[in-house]
Amino acid sequence: MSRAYLPGMPRSIAALGAATLVLASMAAAPAVGGSGRGGEPDVRAAIQQVAQARLAGAAQGVGGSGPSGGAPAAGDHTRLVGSLGIAGGLHGDVYAYRGFAYIGTWSGPCPGTGVKIIDVRDPSRPSLVTTAGGYPNSSAEDMQVLTVSTAAFTGDLLAIGLQDCGLPDQPPGKAGLDLWNVTDPAHPSHLGFFDSGAYSFGVHELALTSRTIAGQPRVYALTAMNFAEVISTAFTATPRGDFELIDVTNPSAPVLADDWGAGKDGGLAYGSPVFGLPAPFDCTPPPGTPQLCRGHFPAVFGHSATPSADGRTAYVAYWDAGAIVLDMTDPTDLQMVGRAVYPADSEGDTHSSVPNAAGTLLATTDEDFSPGELVAAGESKEPGDTWGFARLWSITDPAHPVRLSDVTTPHSLTNKTDAFYSAHNPVFLGDRLYVSWYSDGLQVFDVADPRTPRRVASYRPQPTRDPTGVFQGFGAKDKPYPFVWGVHLDGGLSYLSDINYGLYVVSVR
Repeated sequence: MSRAYLPGMPRSIAALGAATLVLASMAAAPAVGGSGRGGEPDVRAAIQQVAQARLAGAAQGVGGSGPSGGAPAAGDHTRLVGSLGIAGGLHGDVYAYRGFAYIGTWSGPCPGTGVKIIDVRDPSRPSLVTTAGGYPNSSAEDMQVLTVSTAAFTGDLLAIGLQDCGLPDQPPGKAGLDLWNVTDPAHPSHLGFFDSGAYSFGVHELALTSRTIAGQPRVYALTAMNFAEVISTAFTATPRGDFELIDVTNPSAPVLADDWGAGKDGGLAYGSPVFGLPAPFDCTPPPGTPQLCRGHFPAVFGHSATPSADGRTAYVAYWDAGAIVLDMTDPTDLQMVGRAVYPADSEGDTHSSVPNAAGTLLATTDEDFSPGELVAAGESKEPGDTWGFARLWSITDPAHPVRLSDVTTPHSLTNKTDAFYSAHNPVFLGDRLYVSWYSDGLQVFDVADPRTPRRVASYRPQPTRDPTGVFQGFGAKDKPYPFVWGVHLDGGLSYLSDINYGLYVVSVR
């Protein structure tokens, strides 16, 4: 990707979601300075105005929704088991657990409808049963469920990342980590909330993990809060990192265990030059360190985080800084172990970083939308500029990850702009890597030999129209296309969330 775009999330310095581009327009905004600690900083107001204007332009000429009735679905070694069109989108990530699927709601245009809970006990006939975490002016795009048993709570815990959409003429939305009891998924009950609104715009992506420490079970949420280090350092008395480890052992009273920031803890550049803020918030590298920001959207910020199988290590996708490896052995004292360093001529744009179960391989995905962004901006395509793809790294020495190969699709190596061909979310299953690849749908690779990955299966859903018109501002016309945000594996099936449509359940041979 190139621009951290978030239609519908103007209060955030970047609301990175399904595709990430609106900050492109911020590059044209005049430089502004903060008003100091306390009060509403001028820079936040300016960013809100620029992004809101960008959203208003993108929303002209809203298209229809639902199946297009045009091109059929296409697949290789896959079969569609069931599907469900869901109103109230655009849709975010997907998680499946114990016969129920959970689909988030992206910010644009921020309907505030929260996480949809879908009964998939009969996967051929999914049915929407209820929602959780729906709040006005708030997006709820990422979530996870984990069965836990602690002194404070026993049952199935749903964690939802909430972000303030920043809609005008409305009270601020909720920003932080929302926690729910979904032991009975049809009747979720609220447990607690971790408020990050004082220093960030909320939790963009998250992951749950559990461990036993000193003989006691503990549960943690790994959260990524885009540009929290910029916001908190510039405008509050307490700098906070973009990665926050939140102790949710008692989900009714979640607390911060520790946080980590590229600048304050890693001695790296952070922020972005597009904000018009002075150094160090403009990604100026500390003395003696390399320049990290590059490409169409130059930025260093925490985008997502994934734990190792034993819960002792975090792999944090840090955009142009690559993937950061953190030691969480002591949850109250996070330590940097290593970094997956991207090639100097790459776009960067590290969206996700996910380890395999053995902890020997790391998959990163680059969310690069630059071909579409250039068209949307009325500029010519750049020769050689492509969509984002995945990369495989050896992490047998976590202090020095080694790049083994690139994982691509034919479309991702082009600058075609009839749809969106960037990689998005990866997940391992044994020697296979499953990747949600936006308009390329689900892509499955054999990575038994990680130096020579082989594509072995794919599923491209039937094209559907954007029901809001938001993505016309990304360069897409009012036409149908597949738009798969997330993939989650459960019970031998692949669950896909389509931004425009809703849920697909697919079997892979």
